[in-house]
Amino acid sequence: MSGMELGFMVPHPWIMVAGEIEEGHHQKTTSAYRLVKDVIADFAPDVMVVASPHWPLLSILRVGGAPRYTGTLDEFLPHIHAALPPEHRRDLPPVPYDFSGDAELAERISEAGKEAGLDVQFEATPESLDHGSIVPIMYLDPDGRIPVILLSNEEGSPERSRRWGEIVGREITRSGRRAVFIASGTLSHRFVFDSPDALWPEGEVWDRKFMKILTDGDLSEIFRLPDGEIAEGELEAGGLHGLYMLFGAMRGDLSASVLSYDGIVGVGSPVVRFDQKVPAV
Repeated sequence: MSGMELGFMVPHPWIMVAGEIEEGHHQKTTSAYRLVKDVIADFAPDVMVVASPHWPLLSILRVGGAPRYTGTLDEFLPHIHAALPPEHRRDLPPVPYDFSGDAELAERISEAGKEAGLDVQFEATPESLDHGSIVPIMYLDPDGRIPVILLSNEEGSPERSRRWGEIVGREITRSGRRAVFIASGTLSHRFVFDSPDALWPEGEVWDRKFMKILTDGDLSEIFRLPDGEIAEGELEAGGLHGLYMLFGAMRGDLSASVLSYDGIVGVGSPVVRFDQKVPAV
């Protein structure tokens, strides 16, 4: 069977790849990540689609289609480092990455988006990658064996994001490949630096309400959330759009299960699995 059969929402704490996780902290997240890695290995997808809210947001939908990605995650980390209070700054080492892409399928997806009237940009040699992409890839496929297609999130219409996801899923089905969709993102987003495990209390209330919507089974309710209610969660830019794209790409009737929920320096960080109740046709 081909197509988008499995999906996950995962956080992307840069400290996970920069060697900054302190012993005893964030065990829920790291344990859930290991579980997801094992599930994906057993699933053996032909391609992994990763949607990141931190690949610079433009007015266009970006598709990364390099045959291979090699480099170091060091250009983006200083941007985060500079935002930290002085007492929380550390010298962060460059993080090397090396993984394969699926240039042919990425270009096919890009062309299909353009034909559908969307503003899509195919990038055969993306200038730089971000921690929203690199953290999930390095944790979920540390040996770089699964070809990756990179997508950027947007901050516009949820329906446009879902429509874009439908196009991505359709082209993958037509290609005959089996795929897993990784929506890299978090929920409430107000940094609290007093503790590595801190959660912003009001944000946690919002997060748990949101996760209940997911697990209650009517995922269409996510698209009916008022803008003001979403704003209460102070989400990262474009954070929910990876989920909108996932819903479109997987289609059909989906079930969601929350594998973990952690606070990481104030950021609500869930790991959620999505499966098709009935395969899409």
